[in-house]
Amino acid sequence: MGFLEAIVATLAAGSALLGTTLAHPGGEEHSAEHVRKSLDARELAIAHATQVSKCAASPKHAALQQRAVARRALTAQLLREKRNIIDKPMVHRRDQASVDKWINTCHDMTSAYSTDLATAEASIFGSKNATSALTPETIIGPYFVAGEVIRRNVTENQAGIPMHVDLQFVDVATCEPVPNMLVDIWHANATGVYSGVAAAGQGGLNSTFLRGVQATDAEGVARYDSVFPGHYVGRTNHIHVASRRGGSVLANGTYHGGTVNHVGQLYFDQELISAVEAMDPYARNTVPLSHNRADFLVGDEATDVYDPFVEYVLLSDDANDGLLVWITIGVNTTADYDALAVPAATYQEGGGKENEGFGAGGPPPGKREEKKKETLT
Repeated sequence: MGFLEAIVATLAAGSALLGTTLAHPGGEEHSAEHVRKSLDARELAIAHATQVSKCAASPKHAALQQRAVARRALTAQLLREKRNIIDKPMVHRRDQASVDKWINTCHDMTSAYSTDLATAEASIFGSKNATSALTPETIIGPYFVAGEVIRRNVTENQAGIPMHVDLQFVDVATCEPVPNMLVDIWHANATGVYSGVAAAGQGGLNSTFLRGVQATDAEGVARYDSVFPGHYVGRTNHIHVASRRGGSVLANGTYHGGTVNHVGQLYFDQELISAVEAMDPYARNTVPLSHNRADFLVGDEATDVYDPFVEYVLLSDDANDGLLVWITIGVNTTADYDALAVPAATYQEGGGKENEGFGAGGPPPGKREEKKKETLT
């Protein structure tokens, strides 16, 4: 049985998940100026990519990759132990590296986490995403909220397939990991709704689900617990990522300031998307599914040397047990993309504040839930 058949069978047999909101946003809108700036930044990144190929052969990079393999394998093991699914097989899909490369090529691999453990770890958890290239910048999107809460678990009460995210940032100038950098992620819930913004169909200024910030550790890694994102009009399933240097962590568990040095989006294999979207609550989304090939922004990040599709493993043969996804992102730590990172709103204790030109206007609809500050590790 191939990967697609296996995962479809698994999902069909999986138990139904709890319901969630069924509201849907409209398609994303981007001004011509924002699109131009993003395309200019992407072209600059592609031009720089040829200058940093030394990382691929760097001993530092090789050592970093070895440690990443061990970290991801241990993470998967601990997650499987926590869910008491250690005896179930673990299903693996590995991507290979422009858009046609990633979308047209089918490369299934189904692996049981057994037998030769060392070989399995290196094969499964060794990242195939290019780390020798500067990752292209892309559009921030209309749902970015500045100043969000520093936390690892962003799930809140959202239903969906559990997803654990491992993002590793590498400085393309030195081939070394980038520590102490604030990394912001945000994405839609299972039925395509964003929190934190006042635009019609969204969660509102008093919501914070599926958003959070982490500081990268000594290995340049930021990790999150979330759920698999849903789709909405004109967009495939994706995760937004923005990183900044020099931001200050505040006593209330949020951040302030800093300079944005990367704006990106991450994507998933179409087989995985289609299988997950057949499940509840994803299946309740009445908006037609936009495939990777039809999404106008997928090609904004894919180049010959950078793969924007995350690698992943299903933690068992039952998708309800969740998945671990990972990717390595090459950044220019001295870049300044503040002009690209225009927020729709800003998080404030007691309620979000809409920024001019976004959403439905008017005062915040209420006080945000208090968030516990997590200790940075």
